[in-house]
Amino acid sequence: MKKAVLFDIDGVLIDSWDFVFVAVKHALKKPGHTISEEVIVSAMGGRALLDFYKFLLPKEDYKLIAKSHQKYQQDKFDLGKPFPNAKKILKKLKSQGFLMAAISNRTKISLKTTLDRAEFSPFFDIVLSAEDVLNPKPHPEHVLAALTYLKVKPANSFMIGDTKDDILAGKSAKVKTIGVTYGFAGKTITDHNPDFVIDDLEELIKVLRYT
Repeated sequence: MKKAVLFDIDGVLIDSWDFVFVAVKHALKKPGHTISEEVIVSAMGGRALLDFYKFLLPKEDYKLIAKSHQKYQQDKFDLGKPFPNAKKILKKLKSQGFLMAAISNRTKISLKTTLDRAEFSPFFDIVLSAEDVLNPKPHPEHVLAALTYLKVKPANSFMIGDTKDDILAGKSAKVKTIGVTYGFAGKTITDHNPDFVIDDLEELIKVLRYT
């Protein structure tokens, strides 16, 4: 029986807080906004970049601000660091026959660059970015598209994420959900009732083994 593990990337496999937050601060500097870290984290919630700025600054030229954010990040991919043991866990899951997908609301180029730099790309059977779907997370399209490609039933699949949008996308697609507490919004992940909660990526092996 084939099983699939679907990973959100930021806040699950990659510690991208510095990569994202310094770009947000830069993008907000020109329009002269000072927004607290707490509000920024709440607004992110797994949203695609354009949706994030539209939500945060609906009365501003949010498309221009998003472009400023992306331009600033172009030479700063080194700020995103793999979480400890992430590569080891991916390697172990691959050796045990799990099919794996990377699904993210990031742009295609940004996502590919990050996965390549972390040497994660070879572990994934499919990688889906914001541009690969009409409806990004929390809509289930990302999850369902991955499962269709992998030819795995929702009942034999797991969605792993650190935000509300990850959990909602997984639940809507009828897959088992695993929330991580160490990512961007991990402190509140239990509020969204994932099927399982892990504090460390090492715990993922145990959850998958006995489920």
